[in-house]
Amino acid sequence: MADTFAGHASVTINAPRAKVWDAFVTPETIMQYMPVTSVVSEWKEGSPIVWTSEFQGKRFEVRGTILRFQPGRLLEYDHSLPIFRPSGVAQAREDRRVTIELEDLDAQTHVAVTEQGNKNKREFEHSEGSWRMVLNGMKALLEGTRV
Repeated sequence: MADTFAGHASVTINAPRAKVWDAFVTPETIMQYMPVTSVVSEWKEGSPIVWTSEFQGKRFEVRGTILRFQPGRLLEYDHSLPIFRPSGVAQAREDRRVTIELEDLDAQTHVAVTEQGNKNKREFEHSEGSWRMVLNGMKALLEGTRV
């Protein structure tokens, strides 16, 4: 059965695939284009991944597990919603799956993201909008066009 509310976003970045991949797995770089204050993972299949953020004086965490990891090509992980919950609040089971795929296009890299597990149109729209923002932020950072 198809995932009716799977969110999709993609972008082509004027940078080699190795540089784009590094931007997905290097915490210092991730923090420049995602609204997080830390990212912790061993970046291998089966390892946890934890994103931390602060908003209005409250700390929030998103926890997941890396399901597939093919350096330079594919990163797939699961995580739970709501994306931002106060630290210490019970973690729901992981019910979202994100797949990030990188493909060479000459000197450019095409990035495609799919997020499965959205339960309704609102979650679907949030997923697609968030990933478009993240990918555009990464593109601007890597191409040196950030304002």
